[in-house]
Amino acid sequence: MSDRPISLLLVDRDPIFRLGLATILSNYSQWEIIGQTDNLTDALTHLSDNNCDLIILDPNLTNETLTVETFYQQIKQINPQIKLCLFSYDLSWEQQQEFKQTGIEAYLNKGKAIEVLLENWQRIIQGELIWPTIAPRQLSEVTTKIAKENWLSRVRKSGIEQINTNLRLINENLKNQTISQLDELFLRGRKRELLTARWIVKQLLPVEVIILSSKEPNSQIISRKDLIPTTTLVTEEKELKIFDETVDKLGYNLENISNSLLEIDVLKLDKKQELLELVLKQFYRIISDLRFIKTPSTQLSTNSLAVLERVWRESSLVFLSKYCLNKQQVSLEDMEILIEQNEDLVSKEILQKIPYFTELFNYFVLENEGELQKVTSVNETAEGIDKKEKILHNTIIQISNGIIALILNYFSNHEKVKRNLYNSEIVSSREVAKFRNRLAWAYRKQEYWQEPKNIFESQYQLFFFSEKGIDCTLTYAPRQQELETLTGLGWTVTILLEIRDAIAPLLHSLVGTVGKALVYILTQVIGRGIGLVGKGIVQGIGNSLSEKDYQRKPTKHNSKF
Repeated sequence: MSDRPISLLLVDRDPIFRLGLATILSNYSQWEIIGQTDNLTDALTHLSDNNCDLIILDPNLTNETLTVETFYQQIKQINPQIKLCLFSYDLSWEQQQEFKQTGIEAYLNKGKAIEVLLENWQRIIQGELIWPTIAPRQLSEVTTKIAKENWLSRVRKSGIEQINTNLRLINENLKNQTISQLDELFLRGRKRELLTARWIVKQLLPVEVIILSSKEPNSQIISRKDLIPTTTLVTEEKELKIFDETVDKLGYNLENISNSLLEIDVLKLDKKQELLELVLKQFYRIISDLRFIKTPSTQLSTNSLAVLERVWRESSLVFLSKYCLNKQQVSLEDMEILIEQNEDLVSKEILQKIPYFTELFNYFVLENEGELQKVTSVNETAEGIDKKEKILHNTIIQISNGIIALILNYFSNHEKVKRNLYNSEIVSSREVAKFRNRLAWAYRKQEYWQEPKNIFESQYQLFFFSEKGIDCTLTYAPRQQELETLTGLGWTVTILLEIRDAIAPLLHSLVGTVGKALVYILTQVIGRGIGLVGKGIVQGIGNSLSEKDYQRKPTKHNSKF
């Protein structure tokens, strides 16, 4: 190969991952990215216009007309020298063998260090086939173990072992005094990623259970998670300490004590906590990745909504796959398509309306607190809760609402879903229908009355976790630009509020004056008149009684003896 840079084409659905990988590779002059895309069709278009040495491809990308296998065949027709490397976290052994048989050159796991990836990519371009291998004896042992263990428990154990192995290697490398400053920064970031991944694996995947004897009156199933203290994120950066504090608050009562109906109110309390924790973990992981990448601030600010959508998308896939997946009716692929089809709607109706997310995002990733300092809270209902915390709490709650909205729209009457997720008061079809109708009215009230009112009064509504439950507060925000763009019913609401404010003092004064006049007439005129009449009646009755008594007095007669 000549001295020209090695050209790469990135094909992955995750824009944040593509941005991060492109940013890291920009530090290596011998590698050049000629294009990025999230679908196979655009990738073929890139190849028709550009020369490419290696394609980095997410194997889960597919559509109705183009699969990974047909894509590979077409790129070989365009240029037989192009190599293809599948790149993902979760490609099973069976899938690896299927792809390998089609002739694809390599598969690598996304969890590998960048130096290892570059070395393997170089070997692929030179003609080597790189696929994970397993010895027959090991395969036999693994097969026997699979028959004995629950597969999710096995994945959990295997994942934690791999993470611990990588952590030990990183700690050994960090002890090396000869490594460069760039390598040290990379290793520390990698260590933080692995610690986060290990915590997420421990929290999301099931653990073995201990079954108490049924002879005991209070026998029950207890997971190991119940026998150990709750794990926190153990963040080192001061900007991310807020995540640890939020994890603690998720252990509070999660009853909704605000006057607003939330989608997550349909859930059992333990399922509500599980969903909120899931969203928080996904958000923390993405924030940690972006802090490690050190992407320019201009690129990050424009991608804040994409981050929000990514948190919703990934959390939705995990939660729905756990509780709504039905292999006979709904496959994992169908679930992904459903989430993708509803992403724009949820983003428009919920995610884009989350206040102060861009400022919070810049604070976490760019360590810029300037914008957040402009947020002034009013009507504080919980002391000791920082403004940044309230914004984060509201973000987590609203993303969770978006996930439950998807469940209510597509799985609301599935018996398995109702049994596993809904609280005991909302399990019948009638109660589910009533809850959805109440939500529909709440949406209308929010859209046609509450939101225009909040715009006119320059405020946002934030939900947050308190010791008593999920509460809400109002936060001042200049919304003059939104006020000027209001039309229709929203504009009418603001006019009515302004008219009310204009005539309220006059009415108050008029009512006060009329009230005083009525009081004077009733007390001084009518009251006194009634008093005088009553007094006259009493006096008349008294005189009458006196006269009767006088007439009844016996007369004295002079008697003679």
